[in-house]
Amino acid sequence: MKHNRSIQVLATAVIGFTLSSVSSAADIELRAATVGNPGGIQVAGLNALSDHVSEATNGSVNVKLFPSGALGGQVANIESLDSHTLDIVAIETAITTINNDLGLLSLPYLFRDRSHVNSALNGGAGEEIRQWLRDDGYRVLGFYEGGFRHITNNRKPIVEPKDLDSLRIRTPASRQRVMMLNAWGANASPLPYPELYSALQTGVFDGQENPLVEVRASRFYEVQDYLSLTGHVYTTGFLLMNETRFQALPEQVQQALLDGGDKVLETTVAFGTEADEKIVSLVEENGVKINQVDTEAFVEASQPLWSVFTKKMSSKARDLVKRISEMP
Repeated sequence: MKHNRSIQVLATAVIGFTLSSVSSAADIELRAATVGNPGGIQVAGLNALSDHVSEATNGSVNVKLFPSGALGGQVANIESLDSHTLDIVAIETAITTINNDLGLLSLPYLFRDRSHVNSALNGGAGEEIRQWLRDDGYRVLGFYEGGFRHITNNRKPIVEPKDLDSLRIRTPASRQRVMMLNAWGANASPLPYPELYSALQTGVFDGQENPLVEVRASRFYEVQDYLSLTGHVYTTGFLLMNETRFQALPEQVQQALLDGGDKVLETTVAFGTEADEKIVSLVEENGVKINQVDTEAFVEASQPLWSVFTKKMSSKARDLVKRISEMP
């Protein structure tokens, strides 16, 4: 009798411990980082993810956001995914540090417009890219719009590639982007995004290239005189998790994150579309001179770069470039 009572007490204690553990584990906090600033497109996307995940899990999962490069640049954020000190990161050009083939998305003038982008990312091309990254140990929760990139500078309007001659242009940490700008005549080099405003303000760089949403969010119009609407690259963003970390989450949370990733793309495309209509007026009101460019001249100057950039990519990447570029 005494023996049976001891077993009952032990069983009750085990059940109590288990229920206590479940209760304490019910609230999950996922740390998410971006170099984007509040008011920018990355933060808008991550807020959409956070809202959806919270609603889908009845508030039991909290996505805590660290914007403005508070936890380092994009390459450092990827390293933090690997060490599991970060759960979710918003990555753009630095995706090539994981998989060089993904430089294909940054080929100059690969995408014609947002409709073209949508067909690629929400179709077979997007699924193929997701699988590449999964094979590399990362889960793509969703894509997001970075936007079409344009050039700002302090010296002159850029109409043709030759107008970039000798201009010191900041780029992301992308060998491909540096080569592209230099092929057009610029003196380009990378710099971490959080340092860019100061570098433009002090004249370390003459200019930079980014989507219009970043021109507004980072207030580059305060330290730049010219905006040239080149639209030379569409920035595809990736919301990433470490695959091992993703698999460790309950299935309900995994699904909430993936569904939230779809919301992120919808939110950022809407954000970018509206911003393109408003930001030109905003920067103009702040004294920035705006000009259209000779797009055909830029496309012509860019074509030789495609073979150079894809030469070191895999055959599957070159095939994907062909399929994307031939989409109707």
